[in-house]
Amino acid sequence: MQKIFFTLMTIALLSVNVSAADDIKEAAIRASLSALNSQVPIVAVADASFPGLYEVTLASGETLYVNETGSHFIVGEVYQVQADGQLLNLTEEAKKAGRLKQLETISSADMVVYPAQGETKAHVTVFTDTDCFYCRKLHGEVEQLTGYGIEVRYLAFPRAGAGSKTQQVMDAIWCAETADQQSLMNSAKAGETIPMLSCADSPVMSQYQLGQQMGVTGTPALVLQDGSLVPGYVPAKQLATRLGVIN
Repeated sequence: MQKIFFTLMTIALLSVNVSAADDIKEAAIRASLSALNSQVPIVAVADASFPGLYEVTLASGETLYVNETGSHFIVGEVYQVQADGQLLNLTEEAKKAGRLKQLETISSADMVVYPAQGETKAHVTVFTDTDCFYCRKLHGEVEQLTGYGIEVRYLAFPRAGAGSKTQQVMDAIWCAETADQQSLMNSAKAGETIPMLSCADSPVMSQYQLGQQMGVTGTPALVLQDGSLVPGYVPAKQLATRLGVIN
């Protein structure tokens, strides 16, 4: 019994030491990248998927790979050669998980949701703009998507930024009563004028900033269930196939 006790104590002390060492390395990396951090804040520092380097996630959505002191870093994507000879993009895999965590922070009440017709078989999150041509083209196929059993969740991404007419239109949609949001979205996407409305707690610009952090540069931008980011318009049937809803 005493031997077991000392074994457990040793493991606990080793765990503390490892944790402390990791904290020291993270602090060293952050300190070394302090000049960069003042321009683009560091969101997280973690072990990379392969030995010898650490993965640094920036607020801009970019990923750096650094040594343990932070004195050298690489910008770009890292691939792993699989047993079958295929390449696995480790950088993208890490970003997928990060995107899903970021989306979990958004309440469904802050999305404009088009529920699936009947059984919900899949969902897609769409960063959208009410004015862009391809956003409107995709919106014209929302009924087809929901008919496939796909729930469409809209997040705001006014491409013209803060203070733009598009932001004001999107504020009017997101600040409206939930029961009115779909009809207002439909009207705005059709190019119709909708009643202007604003509110202090509008989530429009926070969603715009989130999109930027996730790597969204244009609209529509689709985030799939596995965290994949798909830029641009995808036809409804093709999207349903990719989501595994139809063959």
